[in-house]
Amino acid sequence: MKKFLLFLAGALLICSSCEKASTKEDFSDLSARGNANCYLISKAGSYHFDAEVKGNGKEQLKTVSAGLVWESRPGLISGIELKDGEIHFSINGEGGNALIAAYGENSEIIWSWHIWFPKEAPKDIRLKSGYTMMNMNLGALASDFTSDKDVDPYGLLYQWGRKDPFPSSPERTGDVSTVGYPVYGPDGEQVKITNSPWTSTKDNSIAYSIAHPTVCLSNYAQFKTSRDWLRSEESDDTLWGELKTIYDPCPVGYKVSPDEAFKTFTSSGAYTVNPAEFDVADLNGDGIINEMDYNYGWYFNCENGSAFFPAAARYDGSYAMLMGSVSGIWGSYWSCNVRESSLFDGGAGVALSFMKQDQLLTVSATASAAKADAYSVRCVRE
Repeated sequence: MKKFLLFLAGALLICSSCEKASTKEDFSDLSARGNANCYLISKAGSYHFDAEVKGNGKEQLKTVSAGLVWESRPGLISGIELKDGEIHFSINGEGGNALIAAYGENSEIIWSWHIWFPKEAPKDIRLKSGYTMMNMNLGALASDFTSDKDVDPYGLLYQWGRKDPFPSSPERTGDVSTVGYPVYGPDGEQVKITNSPWTSTKDNSIAYSIAHPTVCLSNYAQFKTSRDWLRSEESDDTLWGELKTIYDPCPVGYKVSPDEAFKTFTSSGAYTVNPAEFDVADLNGDGIINEMDYNYGWYFNCENGSAFFPAAARYDGSYAMLMGSVSGIWGSYWSCNVRESSLFDGGAGVALSFMKQDQLLTVSATASAAKADAYSVRCVRE
């Protein structure tokens, strides 16, 4: 009887170990904890994700093949392969961004996913507004500057409601000729970020934006009636929302910030040119908030310490081109919210916006902004 009990105990122990082994999380499966349009990578290696679902939704994709759209440096991504409804790939080196696409029967892009490989792991910060937010921009490689010339905190830029990013400035300060950070295709060739025609809105649709993730869509042809990147008759205020949508660009567990998240960044929760009303860190410790506390962006105060929000410039929605001349000067961060606005007829999103122009300092916690502009995104916990 004693031998039997010892055998039974041993069998139970083995079964318990088997169960633990079988439930061990597979960190190479990026969609194991949920599907998203962005997958966050913490180290070099081989990974795979579900290639048959749009974003975090349930709508199925008929994926025939997969391939690289762009990568931030040649050789970052390799070995892309579609296998059993999943896209497999390897990522190399120390940090970068990439866009991997699913292709349909006609060889057109039917969906794409942002692969985000920062040099440091994003951390959660607790805002005074009560939201838990990432300490770095979506697509950033670091939460703060690590050298005299790097732009690692700038991250990527997004038109309101679109899931696919555009590269921001390669320079902390630029001029009118500054274009986005160079990105590269599968053969090492530079991929151009282009714009739709200024004279027509024929390409200004959701379908076109999905099939052409490297085209910034201009609202120039409808500027007087709508500031949306979508044709005015197709404008859609639900592309992003308080609940995460299939077009949300944030990784699993996160979503685009609501405007309420930024409300404590000024004492009024609105626009001000009075630095005493900015809730930012006094970097030099002189007891006064002024231009000396601006470091190509502001360090907004949180519940514990501060978090850097760099001025990563923007794509102007009319020209659908990077306004690199405001790199380090203007910072704009989308919220998931929209508002009625006579200034931006038919296409106003709500954004955190700030600038340092010579001696003029401004912060607006809830600015109205044209949806066709491409701004930074800071993700909050769902």
